[in-house]
Amino acid sequence: MTDRWLWLGGSVLVALLSTWATWFLRRQAWAQRLKTSPFFSPLLQLLRFFYYIGGPFAALLWGRDAVVERWFGLAPLPLLLGSAITPEERLQLWMDGVRGLGWAVLLGVVAWAILAAIWWAVGRRGDGKTICLPLSIPTALREAFFQETHWMFYRNGPSVVLGNYWGAWMGLGIVALEAILNPWWWKALQEPETRPLTLIHASMAVLSAAFYLQAANLWLSILLHWGVTGGLAGWAAARARRGGS
Repeated sequence: MTDRWLWLGGSVLVALLSTWATWFLRRQAWAQRLKTSPFFSPLLQLLRFFYYIGGPFAALLWGRDAVVERWFGLAPLPLLLGSAITPEERLQLWMDGVRGLGWAVLLGVVAWAILAAIWWAVGRRGDGKTICLPLSIPTALREAFFQETHWMFYRNGPSVVLGNYWGAWMGLGIVALEAILNPWWWKALQEPETRPLTLIHASMAVLSAAFYLQAANLWLSILLHWGVTGGLAGWAAARARRGGS
């Protein structure tokens, strides 16, 4: 049980150390040169992959029950289980999947409509021009994988101890604490071009926690996240091309 909290605490510590270190080094000449290098973006995404995806799955493989598959949302796929389960169990897995997909569609449509309405109302700069989300549909898929895996990892430990209801909200609290202590998050909130996307990510964290209460399924969480953010990105880009009409 101790391993569970060590892995979780280590993830938060790595996040805080990396964000504050880059914050203090951001004005260094070598840091500026690195940022403009063509290798910077691929290197950054590789490091993010190791943190968001590699960390949780390392805990799953080597953490001595630090990650419990059920609470991490790794629902088994009926087609891959073969004769390892009974027909009744296979039917139940299919029914759980269909129910989860239904919730994902329902919550996704509602969330997209609310965020699109907010974007339509406030998605303009001071000069009246529409702000284009700095997000593409493929990038939205990558971020859905990164963020949902990260958030699911933060729910895992609390859910094992407290159950999925309190685990979902405690996990959200850890995510919120991590954001509040991140100086880059506050900087993004202060800039008109990055504020909308930052608020959308915060909204997705709440939506993800709410969906977890209905279906603790990592794959459906990623699909839900991508459907909302990718849909918003495509719609906002089309609206910007039309001049915001």
